[in-house]
Amino acid sequence: MEQYVIYLRKSRMDRDYAELSVDETLKRHEAILDKLAAERGYHIAKTYYEVVSGESIAARPEIQKMLEEVSAGLYTGVLVVDVERLARGNGADQAYISQVFQFSGTKIITPSKTYDPSNEFDEEYFEFGLFMSRREYKTINRRLIRGRNSSASEGKYISSIPPYGYRRKKLENEKGYTLEPDEQEAPVVKEIFELFLQYNGTKRIANYLNDKRIPTRHGDLWSYSTISNIVTNPVYMGKIRRGWSKQIKSIEDGAVVKRIKRKKNPEDYPLYDGLHPALISEETFLLAQRIRQERIGKPKVDATHELQNPFAGLLFCAVCGKRVGRTVGSLRQNARPRFRCVNMRNCHNATAGCQKVEEAILNAVKIWFEGYQIKVNVTGFGEDLAQLRAKLEELQAEREKLEQQMERAYNFVEQGIYTLEEFKSRRSRLEGSMESLDAQTAALKNEMERMEKTDFSRKNMIPQAERLLSSYDQMSVQERNEALKAIVKRMEYRRERGGPVEIDLYPRFDALTRGRMNISEEPKQE
Repeated sequence: MEQYVIYLRKSRMDRDYAELSVDETLKRHEAILDKLAAERGYHIAKTYYEVVSGESIAARPEIQKMLEEVSAGLYTGVLVVDVERLARGNGADQAYISQVFQFSGTKIITPSKTYDPSNEFDEEYFEFGLFMSRREYKTINRRLIRGRNSSASEGKYISSIPPYGYRRKKLENEKGYTLEPDEQEAPVVKEIFELFLQYNGTKRIANYLNDKRIPTRHGDLWSYSTISNIVTNPVYMGKIRRGWSKQIKSIEDGAVVKRIKRKKNPEDYPLYDGLHPALISEETFLLAQRIRQERIGKPKVDATHELQNPFAGLLFCAVCGKRVGRTVGSLRQNARPRFRCVNMRNCHNATAGCQKVEEAILNAVKIWFEGYQIKVNVTGFGEDLAQLRAKLEELQAEREKLEQQMERAYNFVEQGIYTLEEFKSRRSRLEGSMESLDAQTAALKNEMERMEKTDFSRKNMIPQAERLLSSYDQMSVQERNEALKAIVKRMEYRRERGGPVEIDLYPRFDALTRGRMNISEEPKQE
């Protein structure tokens, strides 16, 4: 039986459904495609619901899963409301989608047209549709940006989330929103600026608010970065800022990585007079910026700084989940470096000397590696791959039998044994069986390739771990950090006061190691 799949995604083109939620829009689209499938007798094997907003394939997990199955030839066609649902990303994404459908022979079915990739005219029409979709996407984006810039210049607040201290308020008799002070949060903002003008640092202010049991909007603890974001936000002096946050794209390991870059200094981005009331005066805000600049001064770390923490980016608190950092006390007191949770004021996870933590982590890696090496060598995917290879041979043998039967059918019709109608019926059944076998073969090869790649990666971790354990003392701190990141995703640290250091190790490729190992290192005299 031929199988079809439905792909649903809300788009900015849904002007008719602009007031509906994502779920409501997808339900309407699903009803349209279900009706289409029923009318044409399509068997729907699966429905994909894309609820995330993403321009590229990399940001849309559901279409990734669907394209993988389409590439394996599992479906006769994919039903979408329109071709724009498949891709509005860059040219590379569009070319990839076009090739997947072309090579697999999968049809794209919309209520208005069916695109057959084996038909060169349909192929050109489909590619042109994707190109026009991308062009319209860029046009819509430019229009949205112009509209946002225009609203900001009129003093309207254009973000969906109001800053701490304010509530969002709908403007009367016109489009857009402004802000109004929140009775509970606004006094806290004013107090933060007062404390900052008294030369209290952001960390001290955060501790002060936490000690007074004043929660953030979401009930979390205050952090120095949250305080810093407040004292640098000109919205509190009645201004609207634009262009202070920018998305930076880069390619790392073949994937597009997006990062947000924010500008802290108000002179680096446009400011407009807002329609909302200010919580502090402009003089207070500007004075706070001068104090901040004075406190920053010259960079504390110069360009020649070398990494001191071999576990940077890997070690986290097992109690609160915050980062565990390396800290050094006063040199006059001959203090030794220690590891502690950055939230230790509220977390109470005890500190430990760096040497003690380092020994515990190396011991954890050593114990994990001994078990991992045995499991990779003994288990791996060897048995699974052998079974798949045997199954692949069976499918190939069955395919050869069908080809022989097809050849006999041609001979029988030439000899007059089969009528033309009997031959067509026989050929249709044989071709259907061949297509089913081809789809199974493609899926099998795809699974074998995935297993082989994963197995290679797992086995490749053995020499990496061996190098780390044998050469750790000769490595630089940077080399230690890179070697650990190659085999470990995350490490969690826990210590009761006066107790042993406990390390939870989360290795990469955790299917063979159950993802976590708990290693306790008995305390030693420092």
